Amino acid sequence: MNEHILVLDDEPSILEILGQYLLDEGYQCDVTTSPLQALEWLKSQSFELLITDLKMPEMQGNEVLRRAKENDPDLAVIVVTALLETTNAIESLRSGADDYLLKPFNLNEISFSVSRVLERRRLLMQNRRHQHELELSVRDATSSLESANRELRDTKEYLENLLQSSVDGIFTLDRDAHISFANMGSVGMFGYQAAELLGTSAERLLIGGADELRHVRYLLSRDQLLQNYETESRHKNGHVVPINVSLTIVRDPEGQFVSTFAICKDITRQKKLESELKEMSIKDSLTELYNQRYFYDRLEGEIERARRQKHPLSLLLFDVDHFKTYNDCHGHLEGDAVLRTIGRIVFECTREHVDIGFRYGGDEFTVILPEAGEVQALNIAERIRMRFEELHFDKLTLSIGLMSYTEGSSAKSFIRLADMMMYDAKRSGGNRVYVFKADSDVPIEN
Repeated sequence: MNEHILVLDDEPSILEILGQYLLDEGYQCDVTTSPLQALEWLKSQSFELLITDLKMPEMQGNEVLRRAKENDPDLAVIVVTALLETTNAIESLRSGADDYLLKPFNLNEISFSVSRVLERRRLLMQNRRHQHELELSVRDATSSLESANRELRDTKEYLENLLQSSVDGIFTLDRDAHISFANMGSVGMFGYQAAELLGTSAERLLIGGADELRHVRYLLSRDQLLQNYETESRHKNGHVVPINVSLTIVRDPEGQFVSTFAICKDITRQKKLESELKEMSIKDSLTELYNQRYFYDRLEGEIERARRQKHPLSLLLFDVDHFKTYNDCHGHLEGDAVLRTIGRIVFECTREHVDIGFRYGGDEFTVILPEAGEVQALNIAERIRMRFEELHFDKLTLSIGLMSYTEGSSAKSFIRLADMMMYDAKRSGGNRVYVFKADSDVPIEN
């Protein structure tokens, strides 16, 4: 192997383990906790791969990535990040990182990622050398017309094979944006045979149809090159394919239009990963309910929608009576089992795709009930309370506060009044639902 790897992380223990492991795998390896030291080494030495943490006190990993790529665009980069920093990881991929790993990781993941990234870099460098050698060959062959023609034929065959073997969809379009060439990659991506596409308008592949095609042609007309345009295409069988498109206008030596060259990349996996990462960042891993951070964002949106559409909206806030005592007696594992059970009960007792449950913190939970007035919200609250009581976790019960939205209420007051009702229910003995009445200073117990 003998590839030279630089590992940057602010945790010496991680550096020690990674450095020794990569040396054992046959790589040359230098390690440092200093981003500035790493950047100096990258300037003075030759490295094939940089492995860098994203979150460091001296300098953020994305800044290290940017400077490293400015110094050596061919440098392969793997970023390492914690689960809550996945947005930065995605940004790193867009900035040129080749892969990312989530902490905590195991050494097998490191080994697989390193070998994959370095193999990709080797192929890129080999292709570049091949291209350079081909250019030299063409230049030398100009002394002989026969030799030049032979080289051109070889080049043409190579390029045709390259186009046809690409997994990306590659097209050429005429002046009216009708397809004049489609490679085999487009067959796999869109489901049409190449012959089915020839002569048809590119709007056939765009979800936005003729309107989107006009927009794309307008963007292309401004600078003759349109890169990384994200859109959606329609597969022949009807499903949607998210794609990234790059287009350029091809002209002859006299500057006359020849065709538009388009490369379409299927980004289904990327979009799925982004969606999964977003879902992970707003979910509570223990209960599978949403977390507190997402609760505040969602409540603000639902309040605005209720205000604008004049629709009812209710909020439940509840916690577990005597939970600390149960935890102390039975242990945290059993306590976690109770919390997981509550998450399941919230799913079972609320309306699918309408109500939204959250773990508010510790043993506190909240449920947003869009389109639900006080009566309907009370029925849902009682279902949750009774379903939990039926499971007989010792003396554990639920104290639930219920608040229905009134015109002018803010998210802060909405939560505060529901919280007040919950604590009133708890002070009254627990295992009950208290409903806030806007026209009365006295909460109503159910």
